[in-house]
Amino acid sequence: MENDVVQFCKSCHGCQLVSTQSKPDPMSRNEFPSGLWQHVARDYLGLPSGDYLLVFVDYYSSWVEVVSTKSTAAEKTITMFKGVFCAHGNPLSVTADNGPQFRSEIFNKYLRQNGIEHHSTTPLWPQANGEIERQNSSLMKGTRIAQTEQKD
Repeated sequence: MENDVVQFCKSCHGCQLVSTQSKPDPMSRNEFPSGLWQHVARDYLGLPSGDYLLVFVDYYSSWVEVVSTKSTAAEKTITMFKGVFCAHGNPLSVTADNGPQFRSEIFNKYLRQNGIEHHSTTPLWPQANGEIERQNSSLMKGTRIAQTEQKD
């Protein structure tokens, strides 16, 4: 009987119109870096307080660097990049979403001057930069716990 139902649904035009689509093709993986701090993901994470966290993740080690800020302007973003890169060195490439500060000419000029390749992810598709999104999820969980427990 189950096979009959499956066959009916496969041949029913109305069922085909309203059925869920098949799973998308698997994403192609990026080549794994050969060393620390060569390829870095970054993203802004908004906090309930109105502040932001600029989050960096090293694709090689999954090391996370976080900088707290009240502004996401391109100039402020560059200043924070300089601080993090001063500690770890300039990466070969950085990957981020298409936030306005990451698309600005001043930001892209800074990257070019420092020999850093810029990769943008597909707009409105956070899965394209899964490593940073996973880390942001962990950071938000910790932030919510601290807020609930009335801790900084």
